Amino acid sequence: MSRSKAKGTAAETAVVRFLRSAGFTQAERRALNGGADRGDIAGLPGVVIEVKNCARQELPAWVAEAEIERDNDRASLGVVWHKRRGKADPGDWFVTMSGAQFAALLREQQGLPAPAAEVEPTHEGPDPSHGGLTTHRGRREDCMGPDCGPVDGGEAA
Repeated sequence: MSRSKAKGTAAETAVVRFLRSAGFTQAERRALNGGADRGDIAGLPGVVIEVKNCARQELPAWVAEAEIERDNDRASLGVVWHKRRGKADPGDWFVTMSGAQFAALLREQQGLPAPAAEVEPTHEGPDPSHGGLTTHRGRREDCMGPDCGPVDGGEAA
């Protein structure tokens, strides 16, 4: 086993031991999954943890990796648990996530619903193929369809 691989394995094992001692008794190292990696720690439903023990921190790349792994696992939370220089205890290490992930975590912790997805506006307008009405995408005043869009100096029909 390479030195780099051994460092990674040791860090993952340390995080698992920490999580188990904190009451997450199902935490365990995840076996490699090939191209559809799902993180380094298993046993926490809905959570993907990518563990890093590197001298040089590459947070943007690591967070992007954790989010891809979160999607691969169909989890709701993906984080990077990275070793802090000079600290052996994973409880003293850092856990990093995107702002969007943090907001989702806060919403869950506070019991708030997820925000409604922004819905593209639609409006009813004439269908030139049969003369009836059909749903047009976008706002009426921006529509370029017949009998839609601005008329008389910009007012909507």
